[in-house]
Amino acid sequence: MTLFSSLYSARLDEELGTDDASVLFTTARRKAGITRGVREFAELTECFQRWQTITIAGGTAEYNLNSTTVIPDGDFIRLAMTPVEFQHTDKSSNVTILAGPDDLPLVDIKWLDANEPGWRLSTVASSISQMPSVYYLRPDGGNLFLGFWPPPSTGSSEAAIARVPYIALPPASTVGEPYTVNSSVRGDLRPFHQAAVHYAAHQLEKLRRDDQASDRQLQKFLGYVTRFLQNTRRKGGHMVQSAGNYFSRARGRGSWQQQDPRR
Repeated sequence: MTLFSSLYSARLDEELGTDDASVLFTTARRKAGITRGVREFAELTECFQRWQTITIAGGTAEYNLNSTTVIPDGDFIRLAMTPVEFQHTDKSSNVTILAGPDDLPLVDIKWLDANEPGWRLSTVASSISQMPSVYYLRPDGGNLFLGFWPPPSTGSSEAAIARVPYIALPPASTVGEPYTVNSSVRGDLRPFHQAAVHYAAHQLEKLRRDDQASDRQLQKFLGYVTRFLQNTRRKGGHMVQSAGNYFSRARGRGSWQQQDPRR
């Protein structure tokens, strides 16, 4: 177990070569440096992924991922590479799940404009059951909308949800362990807690105007990033997969050709 308090005190003392916590390297600066290091590590490695379940309202196509109504913790950074899942339950409790490049591909606005003219004006009666065939992201000022097309509708006595995987901003806590949510600790990330210490030292060394020491600490931090990415890289060969599912295309689905815009 690595407590946050040990990261900004004993471990950071060792890297800075001083236990000063009141003059230059104040406790507040130390805590801020560790928090920033934890978040920078999560940003570069995408190690902190969460899932959010969104209740689909019939006829509503878009949901603002920057709204705490949709993502209650307000920690959304970007969608994960794992695809969004759409789950529909009919009045007989039969469940249909759409996910992946054949059943529910991610497309962009340009693709919708080119292939689905008038998609922005598309509506559906609340009494009709309708599932989407694609999903998209639409930025608008301070909003980032997750949208589905055609607009999903649940009809009578039905329900639908979307399960959204996203890269999250680790909580800014100064107690317990980093990467903890609702008392659940990401124990697998404990070997990488030292990365935040090096990042904090990288920032704090700037106060001493020691650019070389700051750069050394940054390189140590990036070494942990590289190590994490190498450890989580898929082992062995990769399965060869066709560019599209020709059977689903023959049924009228998947008649699109484009790259995943998140890549």
